[in-house]
Amino acid sequence: MAPTENPCADAAAPYPQPTQTGDTRDVHDPEIVQAGSDYYVFSTNDGIPIRRSRDLMSWTFLGRVFPDQLPGWARSALPGVEAPWAPAVAYVDGQYRLYYALSTFGSPRSVIGLTTNTTLDPAAPGYGWQDRGKVVESFAGYDYNAIDPAVIEDADGKLWLAWGSWGGGIKLRALDRATGFLSPTDSTIWSLARRPLEKSIEGAYIVRRGGYYYLFASFDNCCNGVNSTYNVRVGRSASVTGAYLDQAGVSMTAGGGTPVLTGYGRMLGPGHASVLQKDGQYFLVHHFYDAADNGGPHLQVRPLLWDADGWPVAGEPYDGGPTGPPPASPALAGHWAYWAGSEGARDIELKAEDGAAVACDRTGQWSYTAPTLTVQWNAAGSSGARTDRLVLAANAATLAGLSSDGRIVRGYRRAN
Repeated sequence: MAPTENPCADAAAPYPQPTQTGDTRDVHDPEIVQAGSDYYVFSTNDGIPIRRSRDLMSWTFLGRVFPDQLPGWARSALPGVEAPWAPAVAYVDGQYRLYYALSTFGSPRSVIGLTTNTTLDPAAPGYGWQDRGKVVESFAGYDYNAIDPAVIEDADGKLWLAWGSWGGGIKLRALDRATGFLSPTDSTIWSLARRPLEKSIEGAYIVRRGGYYYLFASFDNCCNGVNSTYNVRVGRSASVTGAYLDQAGVSMTAGGGTPVLTGYGRMLGPGHASVLQKDGQYFLVHHFYDAADNGGPHLQVRPLLWDADGWPVAGEPYDGGPTGPPPASPALAGHWAYWAGSEGARDIELKAEDGAAVACDRTGQWSYTAPTLTVQWNAAGSSGARTDRLVLAANAATLAGLSSDGRIVRGYRRAN
């Protein structure tokens, strides 16, 4: 047999990656919202495209928020602007409020606007988007860029608008619940997250779960097809205004962020995510660049898996199967295909008789306390010892989590 660059790589085990079907191509910055039994996704592009699904798997194009042209004030404020970016939708007191960004690549001159509707169903009586105008804007010299809006309602029913990207980072300001515009009585601008000037952070989304607010953000570079390096990170805080700390205790204003989803297999550059809460479960909705489609951007929906300490990691693409908690005492012994970061696939065996974990290049011990599989690997060759903590999916057939050296680890049960 000819020598290989990585003798542990299992070339016969490509990672299984089911994808959503229907009209999912050319989706950037997806924002998901549920209305009755339907799910709607709004995204960046001409007029803000709208897609709908009944099952989170098959998607149909419905039309556009702005089917003809942008509002006159928007064209005047930003001459030459082409398409609205990064819509964010909130349902407030019987009204759907859609915030959207207007800018051009690399420019600090940006505007976030607001349009409203009473329903998301184009066939329903009264359907029609009513533009309300400008909410917040930025100019050269500002400490923020007014793009990528996101809305969060806190535990007291107060509404907040997050926005921002790159050097200025992610900002937050209170909204007036009655109008949807910035609060006239609370003008404080909170800084939630930032990175060094030359490093990207954008696409904020905040969700409340238990006693924490979770700030999801996208790091690194978007929109370069198969060369995109986008990835999703998270920090959490007991207060909506921060400080948001990652799993290592590093503040997101100091560049911190625990990995949630990075590229692997054919799915490259995942980012700009929103989160759907459904029947007590959470789904990460994001775009990615499909290596099997020449780097074309696509929509993807994934269950979020939560470890025992309340930290999320993205599971495998949703396929209609169970999404609840995993079984308390699953039969985990046997062979698994196993990836850690950019390492090739490894076959690992979890042995029942002595709790041993065996791979081609190392050994260790494993244990399971729902929902977390812990594998403690011994040092081997040039590789040091590490601990992998993975969350078992509801189907007890896939795993995802983090290693102690900061890499996302994935696995699926093998047939043999």
